[in-house]
Amino acid sequence: MTAADQHEGVKSRKALIFTSLGHFTNDGTIFFIPLIIDLLAVAGRVTPLFITLSLTIFYASMALSAILLGPLIDRRSLQVRGMALGIMSLSVGLLLFSVAIYGVAIYFFLILSSVVTGFGASFYHPTGSSILQAEYRGPRLGRYLGINGSAGSLGRALYPTLLLLVSLLFVSHFYSVAFFGILGLIFSLVIFLGMRGYNLIAHENAHENSAASAQPDGKGKTPSSSRAITPAIILLAAISMMRAFAFFGIITWIPEYISFERGIGTSLTLGTTLTLMFSGGIIGQLFFGKLVENHDKRAVLAISTMLSALLMFLYLSTAGDVALAMLIMFGFFNFSGFPIFMSMISDYVPKKGSTTMSNAIVWNLGGTGGQALGPLITGVIIQGAYSNLPIAFEILLLCAIAAALISLKLPRPAKISKVKLFG
Repeated sequence: MTAADQHEGVKSRKALIFTSLGHFTNDGTIFFIPLIIDLLAVAGRVTPLFITLSLTIFYASMALSAILLGPLIDRRSLQVRGMALGIMSLSVGLLLFSVAIYGVAIYFFLILSSVVTGFGASFYHPTGSSILQAEYRGPRLGRYLGINGSAGSLGRALYPTLLLLVSLLFVSHFYSVAFFGILGLIFSLVIFLGMRGYNLIAHENAHENSAASAQPDGKGKTPSSSRAITPAIILLAAISMMRAFAFFGIITWIPEYISFERGIGTSLTLGTTLTLMFSGGIIGQLFFGKLVENHDKRAVLAISTMLSALLMFLYLSTAGDVALAMLIMFGFFNFSGFPIFMSMISDYVPKKGSTTMSNAIVWNLGGTGGQALGPLITGVIIQGAYSNLPIAFEILLLCAIAAALISLKLPRPAKISKVKLFG
């Protein structure tokens, strides 16, 4: 191995490490939001109507921000700065949430926090994915998407229980939420400094030059421009929206379901239950990163969506340890979207020039748009009564089944990229 190869290997590992730290912090913080709102709900400080409003604002802000800023990030290669800015904004939003929990102008700070955290949450997935898509091409992409996605699932799994454990330490939800806000600010600085000087366009050009030297006739060259919006991307975004609409309409309200319908309240058991649900995705991300290597990604997407719907229905229909097992398995299949969707984007979109925008269309406009609509529809269906949550969840599961069936209508890529998990 030459010195240049070793240098490239170090840079590649650095990209994986810091984007994984970003995914861990981003997803852990994002999935704080429904739990924080549940803390206010159980304390009787906010109504179901206001929960609906704040969740809708949070996800709508997340859906729109990256779409508006995606072209600028692509054009000026601002992926690293965008990723760090997103984590910083999320963390500032947590500090604002802590003010609402303290009891100061609750409704004002809840809305302001929802806007700020939604803005911050819009950045990681399109920017972090673009860095990985540029750094790890072809047969290596899936394994790193799986590892990176597993870091995000780890954040989702740990944060709810850690929040309640830190609350016991500080004897206050106010201090515990503020603690994680400050921790997020530190992580955003670490990410920015750790990847300072990274330029995605330069990495893409280096890959192109390498391909060109391997094929002197020029056949290996990547086109100098590409379209982020293609029919396949539009359909994939629609499926992402339907899937997120169904499952996030459930996930964002499941703390209230567990607290009120299962009678757990805001005890440590609530955090543990949520941690177990999210922990399924830690292995699920790695598993599905491997699965899409040798199988039709359209079928993998359809099966994971269908089984997620079935397992959630079984969770609602059972109790005790059986219900908990169904919830964990739901997490395993449901939180698998990152390596599946991002590897499919790499199949459908030419490799240069619009990765951040394409990622934002599928993940933010599609997926996060669905995340905005799901909680809203759930809030409308329950009509202010938490006892109506099971009915609302079952209605949403019908949409998930429809998304699974439509996934089979996606076009087969002209050239399916291999996405190995292990080398």
